[in-house]
Amino acid sequence: MADSENSRTLPAITRREENFENGAIEKLPYVIDRRNLLPVAARFLSARIADPNGPRRASGPTPVREMWPRWYARHKQLLEATRFRQKLEAEMLEQAGGFPVAELQIVGSNQPVVVHSFAELNRLTQVDADQLSRSRTELRQRRKQWKKADKHLGYSDAVTLEQELARHLGILGRVMWITRPSCLIEITAKFHCLIVTHDPGLKLEEAPWPELRTMLRDLMRMEERAGETRACRSSLEAS
Repeated sequence: MADSENSRTLPAITRREENFENGAIEKLPYVIDRRNLLPVAARFLSARIADPNGPRRASGPTPVREMWPRWYARHKQLLEATRFRQKLEAEMLEQAGGFPVAELQIVGSNQPVVVHSFAELNRLTQVDADQLSRSRTELRQRRKQWKKADKHLGYSDAVTLEQELARHLGILGRVMWITRPSCLIEITAKFHCLIVTHDPGLKLEEAPWPELRTMLRDLMRMEERAGETRACRSSLEAS
């Protein structure tokens, strides 16, 4: 089936420039599957929402079609911030020699106990005094190395930025979900936001996620046909 979610066929997708003045907007690929669903949806939404022939804003609350571009821009910022934080984290681990933690081997446990603070160490009543002393020294030294690397690389600032972007993105997404859509493209935008937020890897198999991914594709196809109808009607009226 051409539109099967598990289809292994992936046609080439060209990134043509949208020509809004002539009413020509990039066509959807014949096959939309897991590997291209979200990027295709993002390009499709960006083109349709920016279309000057689309619906005009009425007075009242901010519509979904104005929220989605802001949300998607913040989403891309978060992805970039996460990649940067991960890069810095790898450099931090190399410079500091590991995370600022201490490991203790407790009798009767097959796995070492990892502690992140002195308070956690003090709660380990089953550990003898000598081992606690060595672990405090280890934790203190690892923290010192971590802080030194952090001062050089700015890792804490990168973590804070990533968390702030994630918080703002969550707020934008929740507001968009509770905003009533006024047209098909706004429903499509809400579906895209929902799936990106909860199933970004398109891996969830339990209901309703496979069905929601199918519905996102269906909405894009419906909007594409509706757009073609509008363009044809406008052409006839202008002739």
